[in-house]
Amino acid sequence: MRQITVISRSSIIRSRAVLRFCSLLSKGFKVSLEPAAPHHPLGEPVKPLNPKTELAVAMGGDGTVLAACERVKGTGVPLFGINMGHLGFLTQPGTKLAQIADEIFDGNYPLSKHFLLEASVEMGREKVKGWALNEMAIERSSNSRMISLGISVDGAQMAAFDANGLVIATPTGSTAYALSAGGSVIWPAVKALEVVPVAAAVLMPSPLIVGKDSEIEVELLPDSPSPACLIFDGRRSLSAKSAPTIRVRHSFQFIAMAGSYSSFAQHLASKFRLPALGWKEGEGGR
Repeated sequence: MRQITVISRSSIIRSRAVLRFCSLLSKGFKVSLEPAAPHHPLGEPVKPLNPKTELAVAMGGDGTVLAACERVKGTGVPLFGINMGHLGFLTQPGTKLAQIADEIFDGNYPLSKHFLLEASVEMGREKVKGWALNEMAIERSSNSRMISLGISVDGAQMAAFDANGLVIATPTGSTAYALSAGGSVIWPAVKALEVVPVAAAVLMPSPLIVGKDSEIEVELLPDSPSPACLIFDGRRSLSAKSAPTIRVRHSFQFIAMAGSYSSFAQHLASKFRLPALGWKEGEGGR
């Protein structure tokens, strides 16, 4: 029998909506309902996906989708996100569960490739690999002091500065942490990475948007007032015990996201309630 794995946010896994959706799918599939894994240290293994799974469904918000990505990465299994929370930028509306179930039965859902970033972290003799669908963030471990960072692109030094942190985002992640830190929205079809300092004490171009073949190198400088922590997709963390060097590239690996919207521009306008009128609001229409 055909297999579907439903990955739910733990707090709603026994909710009426989740159980109803699983019941709808069970008419044509063997359904495995599992909780999303909690945040964990980088390198900690996650439960492998059932090898017979032909589609994974994440029910929750974007955090649940990112948790489910850990399960589907490298398997080729598409991931269908259903929004059971608030913004849910990576998900489809959870108000149309019967319609979504019909689309899944018919196989009537488009697929889109969401490319990852990959990072190599060197701390003395120790080397660690990381990846992200949205972003890698370098944050201060101490709440009271900034971290000192140096940034180079393709071997050319761009800046050295103190900041609360730094975000390196994919186009998929440009609407998440990077946007809230002052970054730009990047359309999904653009193969690029975005570098956004967080509360930086420096005048530098913000953000930097680099091409898919470029390598970004970030150093935690030896005289940094505070140690740092690396966080991938807000889920997988690594404490920087010494002054690490982090090299980040656009990856050839991707997550196949199932379901779609009519256009990215319309999706953006809907999720962020655009147009943003700003100071023109209340002056009357044109």
